[in-house]
Amino acid sequence: MNKTNILKYGNWIYKLENGNQKVETLKSVPTSVYKYYPFNNNSRNALQKGYLYCSHPNQLNDSIDSSPLIWDFSKMEEDRYNAFYRDYGIDEINTPNYIEDKKNNFEEIKFHFYNLSTNQMGVISLSETPLNILMWAHYSNEQGLMIEFDWEIIRDNLKELNSDLKNYVFFPVQYVESVEKVDFFSENYGSPDVPLLYSWGVKRDDWSYENEWRLIVYLQNLGIPSSGNSSYSHLGTRERKIYYPKEAIKTIVLGKYFFDRMKPLTPVGKTESFKYQIECEDFDFIKYLADNFNDKIYLSGEIEKEGKLKRSTERIELQLLDENILEIERKYEGFHQR
Repeated sequence: MNKTNILKYGNWIYKLENGNQKVETLKSVPTSVYKYYPFNNNSRNALQKGYLYCSHPNQLNDSIDSSPLIWDFSKMEEDRYNAFYRDYGIDEINTPNYIEDKKNNFEEIKFHFYNLSTNQMGVISLSETPLNILMWAHYSNEQGLMIEFDWEIIRDNLKELNSDLKNYVFFPVQYVESVEKVDFFSENYGSPDVPLLYSWGVKRDDWSYENEWRLIVYLQNLGIPSSGNSSYSHLGTRERKIYYPKEAIKTIVLGKYFFDRMKPLTPVGKTESFKYQIECEDFDFIKYLADNFNDKIYLSGEIEKEGKLKRSTERIELQLLDENILEIERKYEGFHQR
């Protein structure tokens, strides 16, 4: 039978074409995508070194996201089962028992296949929506920041800045009322690429407010980090990082409480500028922002319009007066309401 390597689910089509995974939808690829960050060492390091962290599926915050619970192995035959263990050299001492594993919903082979596949993939979650109240609360606690990226610049530099990148796929997450299992051994598929892509691209509609666009990258031996969902982990030989050029950053929006960790030296209000005393651990990061993105920095806040409070941003400039005094100048421009 001719295998199409296509899975159509709602208005989404997951497919393998010329060896490349693709997702076709009615949604247009956005020019800007957004990443919300908490204020911590990992976030500061990611911005200063110009990389996006490639999460392992067990680090995602939806318990069923990219989970092998979505995989239906019920049609797996014994010869294919044994070939998997033989081809990958797994469990050479203890011969796997097809009959017993089938009784247990193929949990053993799913475990091995999950670890093999996710050791070579990373998930980068981006949003199509700026200034989302829930995103600010859930991912930055209003004290972090949001970065607006130019997707085309990231895309055009992916392979140049990450020479070991094997492949990638960029697509919008499909939100559904209930996540359905996918038959891994349908006669339509000649490889697991299509059902895997589906399982990595479908989420319950509880998460639809995120308007997520997902960048999945494929690299060798990224490792499997420890997680509360699994006792299995191992270190990889390659860091879970994808680098991008500084020019890909269009704007940096600081959370409305970003400066609350600092000591105010002047009244903070409707004035042209105000000053803070910076803690030592924040100095290098603030200096990096001022030196590299001072024309792209905004402060998140609220604005009243037509009797309603709306989320907004206002451009600011940062100036370090000495090693612990920061002056912030309001530019009275760039209000974006939502």
